[in-house]
Amino acid sequence: MFLTEKGISLPSEELDLMGGENRRPPYTDKNPGGQMPALELEDGTVIAETVAIFEYLEEKNPSPALVGSNAEERAETRMWQRRIELGITENLYNGFRYS
Repeated sequence: MFLTEKGISLPSEELDLMGGENRRPPYTDKNPGGQMPALELEDGTVIAETVAIFEYLEEKNPSPALVGSNAEERAETRMWQRRIELGITENLYNGFRYS
């Protein structure tokens, strides 16, 4: 959704998560932690984690501003993102992890 709103087109690669494709080479050669999603830059640098990826893309493509157009708006966006991550998403991850 973020890419669409930004008008950004990036190549994508599907991995078999149930088969653990993200937990073995060649994926772990580039991203040793096996996290998904991950964004590989032109210089070979790999950025993992959704928030890090969208903040990177926001800085590289500032228009339209989706994270905020000033410090206050960006802080509020990060506050809500963190609340959702800790209050909702973490519980979903744990349910998946321990079931």
